[in-house]
Amino acid sequence: MNKILNNKKIIILPAVISFIVTCLLLYKFSYPISWDVYYHIHMVNLYMNNGLVFWDYSTVAPTGRLIMYPPLFHFFLGVICNIFNLNPFAVTWLLQPFFSFFMIFVIGYVAYRLSDDNIRISLFTSFIAMMSFATFNRSVICTPATLAIAFSMLALLFYYEAFDENSSKKIIASAVCFSLICNLHMATAIITTGVLGLYTLYLIITRRVRWKYLAFYAIFSFILSAPWWLYIAMNYTLVFNSIAGSYLRIDEFLIKYYGIIPSLFTLMGFYCLYNEKSSKSIFLALWSLSIVLLSQVPLLGFDTVSIRIFEVSAYPLILIAGIGVDYLIDSLKSINLRKIILVLFVIYSLGACISYVDSYTPDLMDDDDKGVTLLPDEFHIFFDPVGSTLKPSIIADRYGDSSLAGSRYDMTGYMMKNNVSGLVVSEDAIMDTIIVSSTNASVVYGGFTESIPEYVIDPVHIVNSQATISELDNLGVTYLLIRKDTSIATYAEVVYQNDDYKLCKITFK
Repeated sequence: MNKILNNKKIIILPAVISFIVTCLLLYKFSYPISWDVYYHIHMVNLYMNNGLVFWDYSTVAPTGRLIMYPPLFHFFLGVICNIFNLNPFAVTWLLQPFFSFFMIFVIGYVAYRLSDDNIRISLFTSFIAMMSFATFNRSVICTPATLAIAFSMLALLFYYEAFDENSSKKIIASAVCFSLICNLHMATAIITTGVLGLYTLYLIITRRVRWKYLAFYAIFSFILSAPWWLYIAMNYTLVFNSIAGSYLRIDEFLIKYYGIIPSLFTLMGFYCLYNEKSSKSIFLALWSLSIVLLSQVPLLGFDTVSIRIFEVSAYPLILIAGIGVDYLIDSLKSINLRKIILVLFVIYSLGACISYVDSYTPDLMDDDDKGVTLLPDEFHIFFDPVGSTLKPSIIADRYGDSSLAGSRYDMTGYMMKNNVSGLVVSEDAIMDTIIVSSTNASVVYGGFTESIPEYVIDPVHIVNSQATISELDNLGVTYLLIRKDTSIATYAEVVYQNDDYKLCKITFK
């Protein structure tokens, strides 16, 4: 076993396993699992049909909205579409295992470097990341946020190493990774900037900062990161609305999403960092605890989404958990007991990530998709007891309604077949992203609200028959998509319905 654990190539093993497990999604479903992927599919279609544009008229119709997502991710998907002659739905669906591989590999690599090239800690960290729903869930979702979180870990790692090792190459690598984050996902860039700032302050206070590195980092990062944002700021207005979400307590996050076992190992890891009291310990503590504390700003009256901040904090916490696992194994005197615990640890990690993948219900399912779990309930209860009983849904609607997903697919198919166009006002916000990515129709929300300066349409009053014909005419509303139990508006008539939805056309009588 020692010979195996001394082979550097083995640190890729958890990422390979993660890739293979995530391929189960491709077997079960024909579409990406997460609703927010459909907005990015829409953006790929927008750029492929119109080139580089800065205003999207298909969402927040009819006035449209400023595109606040940098185009790097969508250009990346568009290139793949053109090279392999695939549509964006197929590309995002196929990329899910590759994203899982990349994220788990990055976690293992960062753990390997921060532990002074300790292969054991790298493996422990990767496997416990597969065991935690908060980290593994994000890894399988094909969105710019997934890549941004991975590059955030790399940017922070290289920044730490640059000053610790006096390495100019590492400061360049960190700046490049940070620039990629800025061109992928604004929220992750803001959080990463905060952590970088805190650690820089620590370096300044302890007189360990190298000012030439810091100056180079600021200038080089600005040059690579700023062009898109400067153009937007000068020609439009930077808009980032942090829409308030439900507050999530720390204990609730640790139990429901991060995991009880990872939480226990994280506590052990913090104990090790406290005893070590090295610059690495300070770095990891600042990185993890600052983001955890940031998630609690709703207590001070600031509107934000706690779970999204918690999600980013899970990655440094996982790095610390890997240290805790290594500490536990080292504390065992019996070699045979160590081997038994290691085997059980790997088996449980593998079973947990399989359980997560098998229990997903995507928001769109065709008739041939497998809407039930392939493995028995006993398997899920054993490897994911909290998720199987509490069914957490804030991060992702993992336990969705398969019949509802089928109705969404059916309704989308009808709209595409009959070339539904104009403005569709939907009672179901999830359908907004699906409609705008699949049909020629425009929608009210389109998936993301961060860059909406004002809500030009109130869908509720239109759905509830409170709009006037002149208002509907001025807005260009052509269809209403309502749920099966919702009353039909006086100015609409049903043209198609299924088990969950009714598509109504505005009559203008």
